[in-house]
Amino acid sequence: MTDEELDRKLGTLLRVSEPPADQAFIDRMVMVARIDRDIRVARRRALRRTLIECAAAVAVAAAFYLLTQTQAPDPDGMIPFHGPAMAGLVMLGLWAVVSFPRTSGTLRTA
Repeated sequence: MTDEELDRKLGTLLRVSEPPADQAFIDRMVMVARIDRDIRVARRRALRRTLIECAAAVAVAAAFYLLTQTQAPDPDGMIPFHGPAMAGLVMLGLWAVVSFPRTSGTLRTA
């Protein structure tokens, strides 16, 4: 064998062939990317909802505080049942009933 034939034979034996694309791996990576995107969207939505509910809670608490300041202070420190402060307390309770999610045992999807 000549050097050229030996080089050619070694070249063909040592040539690295390109492995075929692994479709299962590609599918898993696409699925991971979709899950990651969905998690980011859910986090943004949850943060936005939390900020809105915190702002609403502050507004209701401020309204309740202002309603307690419209009456003369009661010597017992109790809120009278017929005043605007009690209306604010009822408003706060109704808001809590409507706002907070109820658990029904089923998973809600957006």
